[in-house]
Amino acid sequence: MFIVFMFRVLLLLMWMGSVMADDGVHYEFSVANAAQHLGRVSMQIPLTAHKQLELKLPVWRTGRYEVLDLSKNITNFSAEDEQGQPLNWHKSDKNTWVIENPTQGPVNIHYLVYANMLRSRVAHIDDSHAFLDASGVFMFVTDLRSSPLSVTMKVPDHWRSRSGMHSPSDHVFVADNYDQLVDSPIESGMHQFMAFQAAERDFEIVIWGEGNVDISDLKAKIEKIIQVAEDLWGDFPFQRYVFMYHVGAGLRGATEHVNSTIIQSDRFQFKPLKNYFKVLATTAHEFVHTWNVKSYRPAGIAPYDYDAENYSALFWMVEGSTSYYDDLFLLRAGIYSPKDYFKELADNIYNHLNKPGREISSVAMSSFDTWLDNDAHFNLNNQVSIYLEGALKSWALDRAIREKSHRRYSYDDVQRALFKQHSNMDVGYTEVDVQTILNHLTDSDMRGFWRTYISGTEALDFDALLAFYGLKRVFDDSDNKPVWLGIETQADEVGVGVRAVHRDSPAWEAGLTGGDVVVAINGLRVHSDNWTDHLAMMSVGVAYEMSFFSGDQLKTVSVRAMNHPNPKFSIQPVDNPTRQQQKVFKDWTGQSLPEV
Repeated sequence: MFIVFMFRVLLLLMWMGSVMADDGVHYEFSVANAAQHLGRVSMQIPLTAHKQLELKLPVWRTGRYEVLDLSKNITNFSAEDEQGQPLNWHKSDKNTWVIENPTQGPVNIHYLVYANMLRSRVAHIDDSHAFLDASGVFMFVTDLRSSPLSVTMKVPDHWRSRSGMHSPSDHVFVADNYDQLVDSPIESGMHQFMAFQAAERDFEIVIWGEGNVDISDLKAKIEKIIQVAEDLWGDFPFQRYVFMYHVGAGLRGATEHVNSTIIQSDRFQFKPLKNYFKVLATTAHEFVHTWNVKSYRPAGIAPYDYDAENYSALFWMVEGSTSYYDDLFLLRAGIYSPKDYFKELADNIYNHLNKPGREISSVAMSSFDTWLDNDAHFNLNNQVSIYLEGALKSWALDRAIREKSHRRYSYDDVQRALFKQHSNMDVGYTEVDVQTILNHLTDSDMRGFWRTYISGTEALDFDALLAFYGLKRVFDDSDNKPVWLGIETQADEVGVGVRAVHRDSPAWEAGLTGGDVVVAINGLRVHSDNWTDHLAMMSVGVAYEMSFFSGDQLKTVSVRAMNHPNPKFSIQPVDNPTRQQQKVFKDWTGQSLPEV
């Protein structure tokens, strides 16, 4: 009887397993026409609970806070029942397909996707690879968003398919739900590949494209970044992680995912070292995101709403704090020298000081408005970058925590606390949660700091910030500095394009604005190759006749040159640092404060 009973239990478990396997959606992808960037997607949808089936494609993709309307790339949509008979369907809005399924039986969906959004890191198909971010390729059934699923890649035999998802066999991936699929891009094609272990975790490097990249050296640098991450958080939110790189002419940018990242770089960006730094800083940035935003994220982002913008006043912590750590990681890893880091820090402060929008918009306000697509001129004068401003506010918070806690705690402890308390993708942390952590670490009320520098626009005291770490600004005291007109330039075939004009600058007062094209100064033609030469010949306080096109109308105005209100500077150690400054610098960077 016991054997019969166990046999029945086994049959029941096998039946339950088959039900669970059939409970999710099965996707099949193939290349329909590589030259035309077309892919074919088939979906097998199991029994449904309703006579109408709703399918959606996200309007945005994770890691890019912009509505991209990805459904614009879907064509040749069709639906059929289990016997292959067509089912009626219609679109209820731009990204929703409604299928009539009167029998509530399994449904098969077929469509083509135009995959030519490489630089947006959404999808790209050619004869060498297929890169797929699910948000722009795979629809989801609204009732089955939380169900398990699988993806089968029907690709050429000589291709290899990689993803952060589990792969039970070649070209097959499985995910616990659609959200995991969206956060696990697939790179299938011909590429360099290297697998290695570090910190008791499995890592992979995938490189598509040709360039001057040395995969072995890249691995060595990544291992150092991994060690810094382990030192900070003490644990990893994954067992396996994939670093994907796209290498090609003019490529740039990157996107974080839950257990992988996709990084794009110009093919010759890996040498010399000063160029390679940019790739490595981006790599560190995306890896930090594995904790900061993929493991713990602000309320308003979690859970994802694929139909609309996901708002939060804490995007500055998502991107800005990550930007704060990317360069700091390279210094702590010994990839940057202190001098290298000082240069990056000086550039960040300089760019901040030359952003008039910092006087108008707080970093919290710009976080909430990050979905808005303002033009460059308006953005310069009315907004701040959640990356740059967020990095500097994170640095200021770091200093405040160290000072108020008598150097027992730092911003690292904020990240550790968020990881420990909010590592749940379905529950986001709030401003109150962050302030509670800050209050605990500093044993003081940090709401005043928050009102002043996060919700407010009061200027940071950079000299005091630098002095805390034993550093100072050093300005160029030479007399041959170029004058300042307040014009941000851009390429133009006719003359010098005006990308943006600084508020209250000489050009602003003279009436120039973004989109204008400067063609002459004092009757002499200007273009991109001689613009700096013209500036070098100008003198402070002297008025110059500037001719420019504004909306195809030629205008001439008088512009009076002035000294730059926020000139360039370098960052160096102070002459005689105290023991406390030396200790704080070492605790902050992991490096000794260099001698002058």
